[in-house]
Amino acid sequence: MHHAWPLLLFVIALPAHACWQDAARRYGVDAQLLYAIAQHESNLNPHAINRSHAARTGSIDIGLMQINSRWLPLLARHGLREADLLEPCLNLQVGAWILAQGFQRYGATWEAVGAYHAGCSRLSAPDCVATRTRYANAVYRRLQATARRPTP
Repeated sequence: MHHAWPLLLFVIALPAHACWQDAARRYGVDAQLLYAIAQHESNLNPHAINRSHAARTGSIDIGLMQINSRWLPLLARHGLREADLLEPCLNLQVGAWILAQGFQRYGATWEAVGAYHAGCSRLSAPDCVATRTRYANAVYRRLQATARRPTP
């Protein structure tokens, strides 16, 4: 029976690996970049909910990729609810789609990565740039560390 343990781990890990790759392929973004963002956003916790800025912004962040609740009205038009975002593969798909939207708007740049985190509707231009730059730098550091390991 002890020989079945590695096989069981492989079977459990395979769907998770497939989720990262599928989201990356579907939306034309890098799987390692998605992984670095998820590490930074939720520490890879698919059930993470961040309410720390709810009083200030009226929004929360949900799941693995910390999807901001401001996306919920748009996602609802596609039949998705807040609770659905706690499903890791779906959350990855939504996060990859949001990142791809940023790439369409800003090009495949670190500014687009920063925009994943900060929409800047309530920030001055200098504060927006600073917030996005800090976020992009943090994700870049995680990406560099991830690049030394296998792709998720």
